[in-house]
Amino acid sequence: MGASGESDVVRTGDGNRAAAHSGLARLYRFRSVRTAFLAVTIPLILAVVGSFFVLLELETYDEALSKLEIKLERMLASNVLILAHAVWERDDTLIATHAASAMLDPELVGISIYDRRGDLIADFGVKTVSEGTTITRDMPITHTVGTGLEYAGRLVLVMTDAEIRESAKSRILVLIAFAVLLTVAIVLAAQVAFDLVIGRALRDLQRAIDSTRLGAPRQEVQWSGTDEVARVIDAFNRMQRRHTAYEAALDDARIELEHRVEERTAELKRARDEARAASRSKSAFLANMSHELRTPLNAIIGFAEVLKNQKFGPLGDARYSNYAEIVRNSGTHLLDLINDLLDLSRAEAGGLVPTDSTVALAAQIRRAIEMSSAAIESGQITVDVRIDPELPPVRADARLILQLLSNLITNAVKFTGAGGKITIGARIDDRRSVSLYVSDTGIGIPEGQIDKVLEPFTQLDTRLHREHRGAGLGLPLCRAIAQAHGGELSIASKPGEGTTITLTLPPWRAMPPADPPKRPREG
Repeated sequence: MGASGESDVVRTGDGNRAAAHSGLARLYRFRSVRTAFLAVTIPLILAVVGSFFVLLELETYDEALSKLEIKLERMLASNVLILAHAVWERDDTLIATHAASAMLDPELVGISIYDRRGDLIADFGVKTVSEGTTITRDMPITHTVGTGLEYAGRLVLVMTDAEIRESAKSRILVLIAFAVLLTVAIVLAAQVAFDLVIGRALRDLQRAIDSTRLGAPRQEVQWSGTDEVARVIDAFNRMQRRHTAYEAALDDARIELEHRVEERTAELKRARDEARAASRSKSAFLANMSHELRTPLNAIIGFAEVLKNQKFGPLGDARYSNYAEIVRNSGTHLLDLINDLLDLSRAEAGGLVPTDSTVALAAQIRRAIEMSSAAIESGQITVDVRIDPELPPVRADARLILQLLSNLITNAVKFTGAGGKITIGARIDDRRSVSLYVSDTGIGIPEGQIDKVLEPFTQLDTRLHREHRGAGLGLPLCRAIAQAHGGELSIASKPGEGTTITLTLPPWRAMPPADPPKRPREG
């Protein structure tokens, strides 16, 4: 507890010192070095000159006061001798005469004479004064009687330092005037010295800094010397030279980088144009070869069905029928693959243009489920269909929408294990944008590989995905169909939790709601 209290006290003390330092910094913050120099120099000069003159005046006053006291002692001694006989004889006339002559001194303001019994026999002047202070001294008066000295009385003199004070006031006024003139002279001399030693250097340095800040070429400050100011300016000039060299090197590097970027951009543009040309040539070739590829495959599939069904007589061995079934299934799979490839090639070549008609999405979903019913049943998968009751028909290509739904359902069945669930639905939002979605509880897609599955001929490099055959054309073709309709295809997936793929059509493809039937007018 005590240690904590001591640390709190220390922190409080440090905070107070920091606050005091901050307050002093704000108090002594000046707009320029010249102002700061004057603010420090003038009080210092006044303090030094004032202290000197105060000490000088005190010394002068003490010396004048000492002289006044010596004068008073001398006057006492002389007047005691002069007044001795008059006081002994009690000659009032002679006493008054001597006193009057002594009172002619301006610094003597009072005289008192006492007889041998202590009685006052004469009193001239005053004992106190309104200005200044008084100095009172007394001395016994002795008279020679026979061969000895007899006590005759006592002499008291009163003097004032008013004259000394008046002289001091006059001297103080002169000293103040002299101090002001001396201070002005010193300040002017200091200002000239400041401008010669520091001011001009600071102005040149400030001009160079402002010029650089405004974007002008970096300038050096011309200054010679070996003092601290010269060393600061020399350091600034070295910094300017280094920054100039850095900026020149940076400009060279920027120019070189721009040249390299232009060269690489030109190379990439050429490579891109060549790749696009090759892709267009490939797509055009595949599109043109659609008839040549499909015709023999249709023939193979047709003759395989004839052999399997033994339309022209028995084959003689049951294995021939099984082989014909294998040939037919393989041909059908190859035909589906070629159809997807040709459709994707036609989309890349810009030839996938939907033939719009009024499409009921609920009917297309049912057809797509029927097309995949065998795979759904063999995989023991539950199918949940969710259709928004307010879903309107849409303007779209019925064949392409069916192909997209079929591909999405086939994909979901392929990657959903036995006992899994597939949800197929359609909905409309407040903007009248229609969405089709297929959601499964399958193996899912890693987050960093979602974009890869939308690239043609791509299969994810995982064990579960490698177990399922495919050329990687289903999702890219679905995206091409979505883009052909002005929509977009989005994928949301988590490994082990499943995948949801959504086709979102633009609002203008939703058919407007039908007007309610008009009621007949009565009467």
